Amino acid sequence: MTTLNAELFESLIGKQISVHADGGIESWQVDGVTRREAHAARPEQPFNVYLTAPASNNRRQGMRQGVTPDGASIDFFAVPIGATGNGVNYEVIFN
Repeated sequence: MTTLNAELFESLIGKQISVHADGGIESWQVDGVTRREAHAARPEQPFNVYLTAPASNNRRQGMRQGVTPDGASIDFFAVPIGATGNGVNYEVIFN
């Protein structure tokens, strides 16, 4: 199983991950990672990941299944936070 940590997502900035969506597989771009202040409830530093889905995306929050460019499967809870002409922006929070 792939460990979901800031380092993994930082290595994917500017790259596409394949995400299962209602209409099939979508390519989502990893736009950025923000590390947050550590706390006692999580052994690793908390962080947020920012992704852009295609403009045709369903814009719903929820659990998503994805595959990284190297074939690793990842599961994450994505929340839509905005939309631009480039697509739908999502935030994933790892507390």
